[in-house]
Amino acid sequence: MNKSPARALVPAVAALLLGALIPGTAAAATPPSVWVESGYDHVFSSSPVPARPARAVDLFAARNETQAAQIAVRSGGGLSGLQIAAGDLAGPGGATIPASRITVNREYNHPHVAKVVQEGPNDGHQEPPDGGTAYYDALVENKPYDLAAGTTQPYYYSVAVPAGQAAGTYTGRATVQSSEGAVDVPVSVTVYDAELPPANRSTFRQNNWFTSAGWDYSWTDASIPGQYGVRPYDDERWWTVIKNFAADHAKHRNNVIFADFQGLAIPDTTLDAATGQYTFQWGYFDRFVQIFQDAGALQYIYTPHLIEGDGNKLEALVEDGRGGVHKDFLSLGEPGDTEEEKAAKRSIAAAYLDKVFGALKAHLDTKCLDAGPVCAPGRRWSDVFYMSAVDEPSGGNLPTQTVTSPWLYEQYRNHFPQGRTNEAHTGVAPGIDDALGTVTPKLDADYDRNAGYYQSLRLAGKDLWLYYCNDPQDRHVNRFISYPVADSRLTPWMVAATGGNGFLHWGWNIWSDDSAGHPAYNTFDDWQNGDRYLVRPNVGVDHDQPTEADGNREHETKYELYDSIRGEALLAGVQDFELLHQLAATKPVLARALIASLITSTTEFSTSGVATDHRHKQILDALTSGGPDAVFPFADDFSAGSDGQWRHTKGSWSVTADGGYVQSDPLSDWQTVSAVAGRAYGDVAASVDVRITGVNPVGGDSNWAGLTIHSQNPTDVQTGYLVALRDTGEVFVYRSGTVLATAQVPGYTPGRTVPLRVTTRGSTLEVSAGTTPLITLDDQGYPVGNVGLATGDASARFDNVRLDPGTDAAEGAAVTASTSYEADGWGLAAATDGRRGLPDGSLGWSSLGNMTTDHGEWVAVDLGATRRIGRVDLHPRADGGNAGMGFPVDFTVQVSTDNATWTTVADRKDYPRPDASAQSFAFAPTDVRYVKVTGTRLRTDPHGNYHMQLAEIETAGGDLAVNRPVSASSTVEGSGWGRGAATDGVLNSALGYSMGWTSAESPTADADEWITVDLQSANRISRVRLTPRTDGGNTGLGFPVDFTVQVSTDNATWTTVAARNGFARPGAAGQDFTFAPTWARYVKVAATRLSADQYGDHYLQLGEIGVG
Repeated sequence: MNKSPARALVPAVAALLLGALIPGTAAAATPPSVWVESGYDHVFSSSPVPARPARAVDLFAARNETQAAQIAVRSGGGLSGLQIAAGDLAGPGGATIPASRITVNREYNHPHVAKVVQEGPNDGHQEPPDGGTAYYDALVENKPYDLAAGTTQPYYYSVAVPAGQAAGTYTGRATVQSSEGAVDVPVSVTVYDAELPPANRSTFRQNNWFTSAGWDYSWTDASIPGQYGVRPYDDERWWTVIKNFAADHAKHRNNVIFADFQGLAIPDTTLDAATGQYTFQWGYFDRFVQIFQDAGALQYIYTPHLIEGDGNKLEALVEDGRGGVHKDFLSLGEPGDTEEEKAAKRSIAAAYLDKVFGALKAHLDTKCLDAGPVCAPGRRWSDVFYMSAVDEPSGGNLPTQTVTSPWLYEQYRNHFPQGRTNEAHTGVAPGIDDALGTVTPKLDADYDRNAGYYQSLRLAGKDLWLYYCNDPQDRHVNRFISYPVADSRLTPWMVAATGGNGFLHWGWNIWSDDSAGHPAYNTFDDWQNGDRYLVRPNVGVDHDQPTEADGNREHETKYELYDSIRGEALLAGVQDFELLHQLAATKPVLARALIASLITSTTEFSTSGVATDHRHKQILDALTSGGPDAVFPFADDFSAGSDGQWRHTKGSWSVTADGGYVQSDPLSDWQTVSAVAGRAYGDVAASVDVRITGVNPVGGDSNWAGLTIHSQNPTDVQTGYLVALRDTGEVFVYRSGTVLATAQVPGYTPGRTVPLRVTTRGSTLEVSAGTTPLITLDDQGYPVGNVGLATGDASARFDNVRLDPGTDAAEGAAVTASTSYEADGWGLAAATDGRRGLPDGSLGWSSLGNMTTDHGEWVAVDLGATRRIGRVDLHPRADGGNAGMGFPVDFTVQVSTDNATWTTVADRKDYPRPDASAQSFAFAPTDVRYVKVTGTRLRTDPHGNYHMQLAEIETAGGDLAVNRPVSASSTVEGSGWGRGAATDGVLNSALGYSMGWTSAESPTADADEWITVDLQSANRISRVRLTPRTDGGNTGLGFPVDFTVQVSTDNATWTTVAARNGFARPGAAGQDFTFAPTWARYVKVAATRLSADQYGDHYLQLGEIGVG
């Protein structure tokens, strides 16, 4: 790759957990300030003590997982002898996490960090408080240290939970020791009943290219000798370095090793110049690879690219004049050559590759990733070997590379028919991509423009990795030291968001300069930006002392490594990916929602380490809690006057005074999306009223507005399905570069409002305009994702958004009736279209029987499968002054499992004419497939004719409180808190998205606060579930200590169904309060004693209220 050295940070959310400082046994009168930060946020030497700091380490981990925090120390005066002592952590049943599994490193403050800064809104760097160039990065020894006055020194406290560790909470302390005394920091590590696979059995493929031997045989080759003073291969100290590399790879789950099979073959390969016969011993190559295998790091082998220059030079081993070999180049054809001359040169090169690939394949077939006499299928070294032809093909070299790269893969597959192939690409290269098994685009603006192209390759069966290097240098993620640490952790999340499974970076340990002579870097104090290395050499130098001569060396030379904060953050992200992969197997919707709560697009995402900590805990909670996948029923008519539940990065989005949601810029490009925040969907019925109000004159009426369904990032249009309306009336379905289907809206005229509806069930996608079916197709590309509103070179107005993930079993269900009027917005399908009698084409269902006399009519809904329901909602017609007309006077509601035997669950006589609100009929929850409403006495319509008319038939089961209105004694509305968030169906608390509801702050624990849910009709209920806030270490804070659960039918007379005193702080699981079945419309939680939040302030806080 072309390498050369060279965002305003979203403020971090609240600290993890409140805890008191505990004086140590030798506490001084004025101990230093000590507090705790996330392990994945920057702490600077100029960082002040936070106004409300966290005082305890609170970590959450799976088995075989490493988690970390930072302990920051600051003193008004200087400190000497500063270091941190870590002790064992005691857990359940006498189990312990021994101190040997805990690592404490002091963080080194690099004085000369070259900030990667871009002027304007695309800047991605984080500025130190003092504006200087010093950043902490390297993790060095935790030995006594002298801290200057007015300086903050962070320590990295890391716990590696062993595989098989007993689940439970482990507690202990870390002691900050200095000349000013000792300060104890409480430590808690909660180990979940979940386990990461070994690094060499991972789903994620991490390939940080590292220098050892070969590669470019020059600049990169100089790194190890220049830093450690050792030469390959006969110097055992060189092999010691490689062993330490392998151990670090295993520790950080870097399971793709970068091994140049030709470079490592040079020392023990001979060539008979007379016969051209090569003899490959492979001894050094085997020893090298085996070291990584023995360390537990080897899952894949990746060789450096073989074609250099302009794409016309093949790296080869040629005769050195002494019976051995050295690296040189074979020409694949020069620019001035004729095609015949090029073919002749490639014939020579092909003969060479036939020899070397044949010998390599035969040898790799004899090697296995596992010990034992028999190698399982797919476990030979030859099965996990990646070949790479060229690097970053582009520009004027691309035409040649497009020929020579596929040519090399053809030679390779002559011997490795199923061989793995991969290249890093800066732009689309179809002529090469077709020959690859894995495509690895750079995650930058070019990827954004061509995401559909890369997704089409992934959907066609290729693996998708991402990479970055010395660019991008904007708001895309990168691992520059001056970027937020969370960028490194979010890198694997970005891969997960794209559906990929790997990450590549070119520079793990490029410690030498690319200038003449390749001098060694001072990786601690020279200017650096973080692109060239993730680790630093530990050669026994005391980096706190002057660097002249050898006076800074410790007692003996070392051949070890220093890790970095960025490397630990990348490890945390890789672990997150593995856990997300496990979660997606059982709860794919929740897994995708968690990703969406951190990532809005490739350039808009959280830069808070605390937020990533919270999501990590939520993954673990979801993995170990059992239960079904998440569902997020959602509706927004924008009557609240804001779009607080939406996320967008482009366009001019606003809510109008009359309750419309508009994107008013007709020139905004086609990736203009406003997505539902922090939610995801699998099977869903998504509907919106859309009207195109203007088009880009350049694009004319080919421009569009509509819905994005199952996008992988919330504001993508190139992933998932774009279902949109053009101002010609054409509706189309687009998927990652391909238009899958089109249809015409009957009678469309420009500027008309179209009720666009998209239903996904499994791999089936159906599109309709109101009740008019337009498109049905089958596609398995994107089963789960986000939902948003989108425009492309058009302005548009959106109204009445509704997303039903199956909570209303009747939505979209088949309808039959005694008679039916099928015109003027009436029809069978309109009874279950989710529109509840909204205008513009859907009034509902109307009978068409004997209109002059009263008579009987019926309408029935087939739910398609048996569902557990406990309520049927009948919506009267809602068209202005006609509201309630046609609603039956005498009627029954019946249910059945077989459409033959019916059970009456509601029987009403003399029912008064209702308004437009839902009329609910609740009953004991039962298994139902068919619902029938039979009217035996009817009302007349505005013309005096007898009709039975319903705008919508809906069913309810499960949580009856979802999206129901809430009132409260007090409230804080903002940052994700609000009354509506208490019943929005979102259980994973996320600041800025949905936290739940909180009362106003109380000065004391003794306070009267309450929250009430209106179920909007009387229901037979027997359970109230109170879910605590679930944001990381804050989980369970604000849950009431003394409280009652009360129910009422009229919001006036209340019955207490549960009372608790001294209730302990709960975990993430919902707390169920059950009681004898009773009828209730209102449910109230009333607290008389509150608990404290993470800052010691008292609130009543609930993440969600459920009723069943």
